Amino acid sequence: MNLLTIGTGSSGNCYLLNSEDETLILDAGVPFLDAKKALDFDITRIVGVLVTHCHGDHAKYSHEYEQAGIPVWKPYLDTNPRQGKAFGKFTAWSFDQKHDVPCVGYQITHPDGLRLLYATDTEFIRYTFRGLTAMLIEMNWSEEYVDKTEAKYRHVLTGHLSKQTCLDCVKANMNQNLSHVILCHLSEGNSHQAEFKRAVREIVPVWVTVDLAEAGATVDLNEIPF
Repeated sequence: MNLLTIGTGSSGNCYLLNSEDETLILDAGVPFLDAKKALDFDITRIVGVLVTHCHGDHAKYSHEYEQAGIPVWKPYLDTNPRQGKAFGKFTAWSFDQKHDVPCVGYQITHPDGLRLLYATDTEFIRYTFRGLTAMLIEMNWSEEYVDKTEAKYRHVLTGHLSKQTCLDCVKANMNQNLSHVILCHLSEGNSHQAEFKRAVREIVPVWVTVDLAEAGATVDLNEIPF
């Protein structure tokens, strides 16, 4: 089981969650062609696409998957955003998030033992989750890096997870099964990669691997360092 980042951040978000024989795609903010290349054009592996919300950097290319006959799930369009659905051997549960448009996060499980939280573009996460093995979570900004004179200052604070809120969420969901925390959707101007990674490293046990989602990078979700 591994997670491949195709794109992250305001330029486009897309992650490939790969088991031995299936791929579940998280968000469709980059061209379908980029995902095809990453899969050596074996699109028969793709069992579905989970979209968090309607903004272009997460949903712009979802129609390309639909045109190819691949199931695309957008529970944020429904009255009840809390739903469950199977995609091949993966099972996903959606939950509501706090953004400037309807938005959901996902808890994803797989029989191989995966229990992944995917949460991005939200001011806070109102829920806790049992037995997580991995977290792909936004740490977008921190007060020390935000330019309060910028016109988008208020949008940054109300639409995305801050460093401290993300740390609080990681603490709230710590358990003995957690082995990976992967930080995604870092703001280009309002964050600091090394400092954010170090902050998470300081609050998790030694057996937890802390990574940054970077385009082209793969995280082995089976690997436990201790």
